[in-house]
Amino acid sequence: LAICAVMLNVTFVSWGLLQERMLTRRYPRLTGEYFTYSYALVFTNRFWTLIMSGMLLLYLKPRTSRSTVIYQYAFPSISNMLSSWCQYEALRYVSFPAVTLFKSLKLAPVMLMGKLLGNHSYPQYDYVVAIFIGVGIAMFMMSTDELTFDLDVYGEHTSAKWTGVMLLVLFLFFDSFTSQWQGRMFKRHRDLSMIELLFASSAFSSALSLITLVHDGKLWPAFDFIISHSEIQFHFFAFSVCSTIGQLFIFYTIKNFGAVVFAMIMTTRVLISIGLSVLLYDHKVTSTGFFGLAVVVGAVCYRIKRQAEGKQLIKWRGMGEKSEKEIELVQEWHEHIDT
Repeated sequence: LAICAVMLNVTFVSWGLLQERMLTRRYPRLTGEYFTYSYALVFTNRFWTLIMSGMLLLYLKPRTSRSTVIYQYAFPSISNMLSSWCQYEALRYVSFPAVTLFKSLKLAPVMLMGKLLGNHSYPQYDYVVAIFIGVGIAMFMMSTDELTFDLDVYGEHTSAKWTGVMLLVLFLFFDSFTSQWQGRMFKRHRDLSMIELLFASSAFSSALSLITLVHDGKLWPAFDFIISHSEIQFHFFAFSVCSTIGQLFIFYTIKNFGAVVFAMIMTTRVLISIGLSVLLYDHKVTSTGFFGLAVVVGAVCYRIKRQAEGKQLIKWRGMGEKSEKEIELVQEWHEHIDT
């Protein structure tokens, strides 16, 4: 468990910091140009996820689903791809700590989408937690000195004053749709495994993001930028490695220790990511912002405590084979992981 906690924090904290470095800082430092091809990051992330899930398919050999239709994988693939793009683009307008904390609000749209797509019911404490998270995020974001909605990180004026916030709202919408649609697929197709779903969705997302890069004429400019700057070559490699290794540890942690333990680990990861980002990139956060951060973390911890009541935390099996817990695995994956 200690190894899982350390590796999840190391990989995903590094992944987040590399994301901020690539999208908000110059190459070379101070005097160079910005890397503006966020869809290249989407493609890279999905491609390495495709490779990782393919390796898991070969190793675990889960039973292949015979009831799913291939086009059904396209819907979560498109929404997942769009949520990633919105997240990366939001960094142009909103500081990384604000973006990281804003993702804690995933609970609210997930509950809304669950009502719309699956008629799910949720415990009352989830609604209270969602309200407190929203209040805490509002306090944090409104007190952050860098949060100017009329300029992007490159210093250029934008046509929409609240562009960054709108991108984050769209991110939450698309991500919640992805998790709820995938959960509905598990309910309708009892022979579908998590590994097969991840592989098929990654294949669709990789192909669609590559087509988007080609159609927008950004594939070769992005490639030339990477070739021309040796520093970003290392960053892309480390970004891909952290994403791949991190996702392997997600599977192992949830399989063996459960979703509640996984949620605890990822909550510490949020705090570490925000703290390091503030130190490394000199973000300004006021006392009101720190209080808002404490409100969000307190609400998340309270929800984890309520989820843990009456549950056995250790030894949860059933990843390669079909398991009733796989729907919960999808929910936890999207609630705590950056796409």
